[in-house]
Amino acid sequence: MAALTFSPEADDALSSIEADAGQQGCAARLNSALDLLEADPGDAPNRRRRFNTIGPWGIAVVCSNDEWLILWEPIENDVVMVHHIVPAP
Repeated sequence: MAALTFSPEADDALSSIEADAGQQGCAARLNSALDLLEADPGDAPNRRRRFNTIGPWGIAVVCSNDEWLILWEPIENDVVMVHHIVPAP
C-alpha cells in the first residue's frame, strides 16, 4: 500500500468537487480511483495512460458526461504524488 500525497492544486480540486452537492457521484468515483491507486500504484488500471511530455501517469475517471484525469507519479518508495485532478482535454 502506498501513501498518497496531494499537491495544493490537486487537494483544492478534490475538495471543491466534494463540496459541490451536484458532483457527489463524481467525488465518489474520484475517491474510488484514488483508493485503488493507494492500494497498488503498479496495478495496470493505474498505469494505462502515460504522459511522456510531462512525466506523470493518468487515471481517467468518467463522471456523467465528463472525463477527469488524476495525474500522479511515484516520488519515493511507497509514496505517490497526486499532482492534478483536472477535466480531460
